[in-house]
Amino acid sequence: MDMSIREASNELGISVQAVHKRIKSGALEGIKVNGSWRVRDESVSASKAAPPKKGRPWAGATYLLMNGPYEVMEFTYHDQTDSFQPGEVIDARRAPLGTVSRTGRGSASGLKEWWLHRSIPGSRAGMDEKLRSLGLEEPSQIPFRNLGLSLSDQYWIRPAGQNVRWEEVNYFQNDFGAAEGAWDEWLAEVGLSSPDNTSEGVLPKRWICRGDERILLKGHIPWTDQQVYNEVVASELHRRLLPPVDYVPYEVLSIEGLGVVSACPCFLAPNEEYVPMSAVVESERRRQGETPYDTVVRACGNVGIPQEQAEECLAKMILCDGILANTDRHLRNFGLIRNIDDLAWRFAPLFDTGNSLWYDKDEGAVARGDYQFSSRPFNDRPNRQLMYALATDWLDMAALDGFPEAACAILAEGDLSRWRLDYLREGIQQRIDAVRSMVG
Repeated sequence: MDMSIREASNELGISVQAVHKRIKSGALEGIKVNGSWRVRDESVSASKAAPPKKGRPWAGATYLLMNGPYEVMEFTYHDQTDSFQPGEVIDARRAPLGTVSRTGRGSASGLKEWWLHRSIPGSRAGMDEKLRSLGLEEPSQIPFRNLGLSLSDQYWIRPAGQNVRWEEVNYFQNDFGAAEGAWDEWLAEVGLSSPDNTSEGVLPKRWICRGDERILLKGHIPWTDQQVYNEVVASELHRRLLPPVDYVPYEVLSIEGLGVVSACPCFLAPNEEYVPMSAVVESERRRQGETPYDTVVRACGNVGIPQEQAEECLAKMILCDGILANTDRHLRNFGLIRNIDDLAWRFAPLFDTGNSLWYDKDEGAVARGDYQFSSRPFNDRPNRQLMYALATDWLDMAALDGFPEAACAILAEGDLSRWRLDYLREGIQQRIDAVRSMVG
């Protein structure tokens, strides 16, 4: 008889993905029946009778997870099964949120989930071909090519027995990659010593060095470049309403062979790391009757951010996103910054507002004057979400005078028709009026 992939997974005590990999490598005998894989009982029994021995490829490689210069946790990575096995936890305070249990033990599932979010998603254009060229099977294997180094946090991995120092390898202080204008392919540095190995998100991205600055470049969906200009519109709105520390400024660059891209500086200091709000709230248990907004505020309080400060920062995000009709402020697109030395927390500046201003509306929706959109993260109805902006003393409505015209002047630099610009001007004014009505 044959068994399903799931049955083989349960029988062998490995993941479904690991079963597929063993079929692919020939370690298990599988056949495809009506589009679904089946596994021969005999090969499963043989695999159980002769499990991989320690020291063979299944044993994996051992690393020390580091947070800047600080040792955090030992772990073993099994490349054949794409799995993590935590070892001794050295400094639980500096471990990534969700990777250490309340009893102080490392979490295998937490480690893998955290690592996956620090890896390029397989859905990014060109990843299948890139993986084949690197001889790898999973995007999560790519960060092992550059010690897991990133420009979003201070984590990295030191192979067991090697005396590598943080100061020698981190990208905040050490240059990487080709010169600013010396490339024309988004994934060219992936697999090399580059922070591109740990760039999250579906849109094409690339880090470059501009002197001592670290600049993130981001592309757009194929059929419109409005997302690129939306980032600059958001910067103009933020400049009018917020102090510079509260937002990341964007500019538009033209790259030969790639067209226009958005560019922004890294907003972290060499001793800081970004922690997405999803990781902050996942460490909390939702209380009965508590809204997602309440959970976020409480989670911020538990890391030392006063309620009044959290509510003001969230109000700035909610109202700015409300004016810009932002559809993509999910829990990984805003968060906190932690200092790795004193472990102090603060709110991260606002960033990544490209999926806004009805960028995905087709010409029919524009002609109909369709301004519907879904908001995030606290309510999918935009005007209901505005009600969560509880602290508005900072808001100067007069600073918004002329903003629709200024926004359309920026958007006019892209490939937008006059009809779409008129549509956007009216839509932005409607959103300003909604905010004005909400704050009285």
